[in-house]
Amino acid sequence: MPFERNDGQYCLPCLAEPPIHDGIRAAVAYGDISRQVALKLKYGGKIGMAAMIAKYLRRHLPEDRTGLVITPVPLHWTRLWSRSYNQSALIGRALAQQNDMTFIPDLMVRQKRTPLLRGMSGKQRQKIVSQAFAPNPRKIDYLKDARILLVDDVYTSGATSNACIKAMKRAGADWVQLFCWARVLRDESQGVIGLDSALD
Repeated sequence: MPFERNDGQYCLPCLAEPPIHDGIRAAVAYGDISRQVALKLKYGGKIGMAAMIAKYLRRHLPEDRTGLVITPVPLHWTRLWSRSYNQSALIGRALAQQNDMTFIPDLMVRQKRTPLLRGMSGKQRQKIVSQAFAPNPRKIDYLKDARILLVDDVYTSGATSNACIKAMKRAGADWVQLFCWARVLRDESQGVIGLDSALD
């Protein structure tokens, strides 16, 4: 929404088609500066950006943190190997450390490598990532009735995070909220998805 809202208020699209997630919390709107921060963290090796992003996200943490688990959107092992780190995991670890919370970096796995989503429509993205995520068999017990903060760097179309959340809830998670550095606003998404979809 283009204005501050109270809890329990929803936009028309969410009323028509309720989302699978339990809310999205972004530190900032996506723009030139937030894009540069994301790129420096993701591709520029500026891993110190993760702690700064975590500090901005702290204000969105719920008051009741009982049993909350922080976990990142996972990378496929081949992408993790080539990049050497998962930027979302760095943000999630920093958020957990700064607030004395539980962090599980491998709660989920990316079982299928997907191509970059550059230039694809929302429906194409959903189809590509629909079977990409699965619970880590060694950590599946943590998902039963779990309350989870799923961390990503940039929220664009929601295809990636929604696929991950859907797999979590099928495995028994009770509540999953997405935490991200920057969110592309709906009225601006047409201008940036094609350019920056590698951030999704």
